[in-house]
Amino acid sequence: MEIAIPTDDHDAIYLDNAYTAPKFAIYSIILRDKTNISFSLKSVIENPLSRIKCEGFEDDQLACHCELERSNSQRHLYEHYALLDVIGGCSYLLANSYCKNVIRTMDKGGIIIYKIPPIIKKIDMAIKNFIIGASLANKVQHIHTAS
Repeated sequence: MEIAIPTDDHDAIYLDNAYTAPKFAIYSIILRDKTNISFSLKSVIENPLSRIKCEGFEDDQLACHCELERSNSQRHLYEHYALLDVIGGCSYLLANSYCKNVIRTMDKGGIIIYKIPPIIKKIDMAIKNFIIGASLANKVQHIHTAS
């Protein structure tokens, strides 16, 4: 399985809207058996939108608060689909922040978004959290409130 993580220019987890990330780190996760899981960096790919938007993204885009007119414009929607060229083939996008158009785009591309908790700052911890969280979520059949 392959996962994508938006990263900044220092190869740390990118905290703003994944759509505006400078790069994406693509990791391979290999499940050998229930007790032996490994992951490794496969590649780092630049976000083509970062090159196009040389002056940078606007604050509302970074914070996932694009005005309604912008977020519904065809051009803006198509910009989000450029992410599928970058991370297409991945099963998951692990991200701290993302807008509705990223959700829509990833859904259409068959990529599941897994939210990175804000307390996690390192990529290896984000991947470990994902592995534990995804495996527990797949095995839980009933959740009961403790009294």
